[in-house]
Amino acid sequence: MANSLPTDSGIVIDGRYRLIAPLGIGSGGQVYLADDIRLRRQVAVRVIQRPYAENPSFLEQFCSEAEKATALDHPNLIPVYGWGEKELPYIVTEYLSGGTLRELLDTVGSVSPSQALLIGIEISKGLEYAHKRGAMHFMLKPENIMFDFESNIRIADLGIASILSGLEMPESEKQIKEQYLSPEQVRGRRSDQRSDIYSLAVLLYECVAGSHLTEQSEAIDDGNSLGKQLDPDPEIFGSLALPLVRASAVDPNERPTAGEILQILMKATASQSRPEPLPVLTGLEVENSISLHEDPTLVDLIKAPDNDGRFTRLIKKIRRRINRWIWLVLMLAVVLGTVGITYLASQDNVEISSKVIPEVAGMTAEEFTESIGDYWNLQEALDRLDGTLPGTILRTEPEAGQLLEEGKEITYFVSQGPELRPIPKNLIGIKLSDAEALLLGAELSLGKVREELNEDYPAGVVVSVSAREGEMPTGTPVDLIVSLGPVLRTIPADLIGAISEDAQTQLVLEGLQYQVVEIYDETIPEGAVISVEPESLAQVLRDTVVELRVSLGPAIEE
Repeated sequence: MANSLPTDSGIVIDGRYRLIAPLGIGSGGQVYLADDIRLRRQVAVRVIQRPYAENPSFLEQFCSEAEKATALDHPNLIPVYGWGEKELPYIVTEYLSGGTLRELLDTVGSVSPSQALLIGIEISKGLEYAHKRGAMHFMLKPENIMFDFESNIRIADLGIASILSGLEMPESEKQIKEQYLSPEQVRGRRSDQRSDIYSLAVLLYECVAGSHLTEQSEAIDDGNSLGKQLDPDPEIFGSLALPLVRASAVDPNERPTAGEILQILMKATASQSRPEPLPVLTGLEVENSISLHEDPTLVDLIKAPDNDGRFTRLIKKIRRRINRWIWLVLMLAVVLGTVGITYLASQDNVEISSKVIPEVAGMTAEEFTESIGDYWNLQEALDRLDGTLPGTILRTEPEAGQLLEEGKEITYFVSQGPELRPIPKNLIGIKLSDAEALLLGAELSLGKVREELNEDYPAGVVVSVSAREGEMPTGTPVDLIVSLGPVLRTIPADLIGAISEDAQTQLVLEGLQYQVVEIYDETIPEGAVISVEPESLAQVLRDTVVELRVSLGPAIEE
């Protein structure tokens, strides 16, 4: 854990996230490694600077996009754990120790085409998942591609990158971002999911070409190199060349979707050799970081509450009133105490016993307590993990296998069952098949389906979710209520012979429509209904048009 700034250590955001070390400066603020005090895990916290927090429009958009990002859950996306705006806007994500693709390229220069294919396939998987749910990135670049400690590839800032892109950034950073913009973004035209595909192509091109793309862009000041179709050399790029050409088409309609580019890249691997492992370096590296105390735009986070200020002033007042002789007595007590402790510590007959913490995952708390007795001081905490049984121990802190002195504290985490998954919020008003797909994407399942007549929704559409909570354990069935459509209407029996206006009123009260057809009739008086179609007492759908044949009386002879 290198280069941690002591002035930032211990600052707590929103009463929950204790900052450990700055990781770097991002768009509009700084990213920190932090401890989630409540769940006892390390996270990454991006803090947005105060000037942007005071912009109501930005704040509203930030909260909206952060809320949407929490619903995205895919192995190739960095999960958003939470967000807030209590002191300053912040967003909390998983902490990844493997660094970014930019750092990897800065270290090794370039990667092989087969390694670039591997990177492209993993990014495409994440984009396909996000695009199907209406989420776009719009700022895809090596700085937003990260690795965990097992070298797995994750996309960062998906869902919030579009609002962060509007924040003020250094000119050098702005130039880097522009290299990955699609032609429609460069020209200020409407952008959609296909813009991410173009950015992916430029990113993969750079992975193989190394710094060539950056140098080429910097050599042209007028910006004409931006938004062009790539022309990769097949001798260098191999089977990756054709996918890059297709994905970088200037016309967005000619680019493949995320799912299609995934299939194209996977087919391209057939003619490539097996890729070498990516040289990912794990560990915390801090560069160009700033202290909260040194940045006046972040000072809100380190303001002490008013009660703390009154307490501090009271202590100072008391200290000023303590006589000098009392301080001398206190100093004498400290000296005597130090001598006593030193004497006791020098005795050789005091032995400190230690044991190795056993592996207790899967045990119950009772079994763990009985196995160690009173040797350590045990503290219980609750957690959730997919694939575990409620009541069983997940892990300990310190971890199993470590040597720990007698009487020290061990915290053991007891499972409450599978992790909680948010129920998708857009289930109502869509078809049952689409609702089932959303539930599966949220790692839940379709439960019982009950059908009901409904005046507001057509048949086959979800009208209600039978769940009281907004979150449910992984795999839990979610019950839905599906519309059978409106109640069938009955055509009134007494329309024939009735006055046309009365018949029309009866049809409207039944939720039906009507069309009047006037014809001459020798026997039926003028204005009376001769017949109806469909016929009386027929069962029809709401808003069905009923034809009323109305008499004009006898024909006028010329």
